[in-house]
Amino acid sequence: MIYAITNRKLTAGGEENFLGQVRKIAAAKPDGIILREKDLSPEAYEVLARECQKICGAEGVSLIVNHFRETAAKLQIGRLHLSMAAFKALAGRPEGFDGWEQIGVSVHSREEAVYAESKGADYLIAGHIFATDCKKGLPPRGLDFLAEICTSVKIPVFAIGGMDLVRGPQALAAGAAGICMMSELMKCGEPEKIIQRFSGRPL
Repeated sequence: MIYAITNRKLTAGGEENFLGQVRKIAAAKPDGIILREKDLSPEAYEVLARECQKICGAEGVSLIVNHFRETAAKLQIGRLHLSMAAFKALAGRPEGFDGWEQIGVSVHSREEAVYAESKGADYLIAGHIFATDCKKGLPPRGLDFLAEICTSVKIPVFAIGGMDLVRGPQALAAGAAGICMMSELMKCGEPEKIIQRFSGRPL
């Protein structure tokens, strides 16, 4: 499995090509696209989410809202990803919307993973596993950390951080149900070649 994570600042050709890159990624049929853009205002994020919702809907791909749960509820998007801090502040799954299909949480320790599962998280994203420009100056946690998380919970764990065609399979071998990829997918001209590698479909 593979989740694509957006970052408009990494888009091949510049930010103005962001929606075009999302179309390419969605057309390649990842298991989900997490609209990360957490630096946007709630209003700007909602505008972008509406556009991405149209794109993902046309391709039959799940759009996952990151952080902005009010936007997810307003647009009737049932998949939401939260930081551990946000999840803890809510003390579990968010209320106020009956359509939640999937709630994911980012974790950085075994204790966080166990807590998230106990409070109703449907999947976890664990990282960062390998060195990545997105986390400059922070040491990676490595495959042993990933394996510990995977064996500590029963829900799916996705690995994040430095994932590519070489490291992705290493994460899967360590027990991850899938990987999350940002830079490789946002920068490349042919995301389908990467996504197919982890989608379970033939190349």
